[in-house]
Amino acid sequence: MIMLKSTVTIEVKRKDVIMFKKFLMMLMMAAALTFAATGCGEADSSAIVEESDEAEISDTDDVDSEGEEEQGSEGVAASDGSTMDMTGVVEGDFPDFDQTAAPKTGDQIVTFDVKDFGEIKAVLFPEVAPYGVKNFTLHANEGYYDGLTFHRIISNFMIQGGDPDGNGTGGESIWKTPFYNETAPQACIIRGSLCYANAGYDPSNGSQFFITQLDTVTDEDLKMYEEQGITLTEEQKEIYKKNGGAAWLQGGYTVFGQVYEGMDIVDEISKVSTDDADKPLDDVIINKVTISEYE
Repeated sequence: MIMLKSTVTIEVKRKDVIMFKKFLMMLMMAAALTFAATGCGEADSSAIVEESDEAEISDTDDVDSEGEEEQGSEGVAASDGSTMDMTGVVEGDFPDFDQTAAPKTGDQIVTFDVKDFGEIKAVLFPEVAPYGVKNFTLHANEGYYDGLTFHRIISNFMIQGGDPDGNGTGGESIWKTPFYNETAPQACIIRGSLCYANAGYDPSNGSQFFITQLDTVTDEDLKMYEEQGITLTEEQKEIYKKNGGAAWLQGGYTVFGQVYEGMDIVDEISKVSTDDADKPLDDVIINKVTISEYE
C-alpha cells in the first residue's frame, strides 16, 4: 500500500510538471508571436520573463510609430480608392461558415510560391474578415509580398512572413494605418489557418501574417488553457481537438484564410534551422503571392 501510494504521488507530480512545461511553452510561443509582430529586432527565448518584457517594450515599434493618436482612424485611401471605416472588433454569427471545407468554384484563393519548397494554397474568408482579406489581396496583387521571407519560424507552432524589412519590424496596411481584428467564433486558429500577426493590442494589424502549424490539441491542453483563464466554447474545443492549432490565441488574432493544399510544405519550412530570434539561418523566400479564383 505504501509503495502504491508513493508511486501514484510521483505520477501525479510528473503529470503536473509536464502540464506546467506545456503551459510555459505556450506562453513562450504567444510572446514570440506578439514580439515578432511588434518588431524589436532580437528575442530571447531562454526565459519567459525576458520574452514578455521585450514584448511590452516593443510597443514602440513601427506599428506604434503610426501614432497612438491614429489608432482607430480611417487612415488614407488605398490605391484602389477604398477606405477603412472600422471602429472596433468585428464579430458575428456565421452559421454556414465551415473553415475546413474544400474550396468551391469561384472562391478566392491565394497561392504562396516558396523558393526551394513549393506551393502553399489557402482559401480566403471575406465573409468573416472583409478588411483582412481586402488588405491582403490588394497587397498581393500589387506585388507587395513578392520576394519577402518567412522571417520567423517556430517549429510546432507557426511560420510568419509579410514584413518588407525581413526582421519583424516593418510592414503596413493598404490604408497606411493599423486596422482592427475581425473575430468570428467559428473562425479558429487551427492547424493551417492564415492569420494576421499583431502587436498584442487592437488595432495593430498591418501586413504581417502567419500560418499555424501545431497539429495536436488534447483534452489536457484545453483544461490547462481554461485554468489559465482562456475561455473556449464547446464547439471551439471540438474544432481544436479535431484540427489542432493554437487554441490559446483564440479571439486575439484575425483568421482570414485556411490552407487546403501544401501543409506538407508548411511542415518542411517549419523544420529549417533558426537563430535565437527564430529567424531562419538561410532565408525562406516567398517568390510570389498570387490571388485567383478557385476553378
